[in-house]
Amino acid sequence: MRLKIILAAFLSTLALNAVSMDYLSNNSASYFQNPSQTGKITVEGVFYNPAGTAFLEDGKYFNVNMQNSMIQESMTLNGKKMASNRYAGAPSFNYVQKKGSNSIFANASVVAGGATLKYDEGVAGINLAAETFDNMTRGLLGAKVTRNQFSGQNRYYQLMLGGAHQLTDKLSIGGGLKYVHAMRKLNGYASFGYNPFVGAKVGLKGNELYLDSRRRADGVGAVLGLDYKATDTLNFAVKYETPVKLKFKTKATESTDMTLAGRKIGLSDFYPKYANGVNSRRDLPGVLSLGVSKDINDWTVSGGYIHYFNKAANMDGIDYRDGHEVNFGVDYRFSPKWTWHAGYNYAHTGAPKQSYNDTEYAINAQIYTTGLTFKPTENHEWKFGVGYVKYNSENGEPEITHGIKLDKSKVKYDKDKLRYGKIIIMSDADVSHWRMKDFSLYQGGQII
Repeated sequence: MRLKIILAAFLSTLALNAVSMDYLSNNSASYFQNPSQTGKITVEGVFYNPAGTAFLEDGKYFNVNMQNSMIQESMTLNGKKMASNRYAGAPSFNYVQKKGSNSIFANASVVAGGATLKYDEGVAGINLAAETFDNMTRGLLGAKVTRNQFSGQNRYYQLMLGGAHQLTDKLSIGGGLKYVHAMRKLNGYASFGYNPFVGAKVGLKGNELYLDSRRRADGVGAVLGLDYKATDTLNFAVKYETPVKLKFKTKATESTDMTLAGRKIGLSDFYPKYANGVNSRRDLPGVLSLGVSKDINDWTVSGGYIHYFNKAANMDGIDYRDGHEVNFGVDYRFSPKWTWHAGYNYAHTGAPKQSYNDTEYAINAQIYTTGLTFKPTENHEWKFGVGYVKYNSENGEPEITHGIKLDKSKVKYDKDKLRYGKIIIMSDADVSHWRMKDFSLYQGGQII
């Protein structure tokens, strides 16, 4: 059996955000060469098309991706933009052993989040709180924010083990089990200035708030897939991922120096899921992926659809609508050594405006990709790619949290993403490949 060891390393990019509520669409480097991956038979199919791994050539494959990203997420309130720029890195690993009609595989990756965002100039909710305090006294309080700094992280780690089997020379079935460890962090510090005499009359005392919170959960799920290789040039695939039930437990340290009308105020009043001792459900929804690829002379055309069953999942008690992605891409081999790539993905998250806040705003997006592949020899490939993500900025909706009104309709939530990168794939024994591919990192619209 031929030994093929595939190592993907040294990737660099600028930002991206996933299209579902929490899931990442781009689990490997191939996504940003062409976001339409479900219908293809590749090593990265461990994640995208597990049944398709049964049609790989016999051998052992080891694939390593290191995903890096520079992220800017922003909130604009009263003409002031509060933005976060932060480096993020997330590795992923794929292993496939194929022999005869069977394959076994493994995937270890970050399936959601991956970045740490830091808002040195604060977040909109704290400024809205100062406005609320001031409105209580028709401006006499003179409330203003004197310090507003926040950071957060969101990472979901996955380990998946499974296999695939060729039922016929055209049809294969595959599946596996996955374990998910989820971690959501939030750290914030805020202080307010105001007229102490007016504050005393309305029962407002103190001026500093601090929160250091961690939410953790573990869950298991399953992956099932079918691949139909209709001809040597036409392939269809389907994958279904079961929901993953996640019960988050929160541990937090918090200062409550401020009181209003005799009641203590803490940052967890604005972010209740991050209060110490709070247990809550935030499940990963079920996912259905469909894909097709077709070779036409020197062209390969691919398309796909992904559906996120958000409505059926318990997600922090918010009624999300189902989300979906539609994608397609092309590869054109215009010479023996050069291939041009391009792709497009539309993402509808299903997130209602009421869900937008300082820690999460999953807005819809369009992703555009293109790139070139250079193949200097039969056994060497270099791929270069670039992707641009255009987000549809949105305003939030007013809410009342523990009697404090926050008018999020004044806040415009937005993101700015441009992505490029490179990846090196090496193989040994009978085949030796060097490939350079683009990759991406998706953050789910949260402070992560």
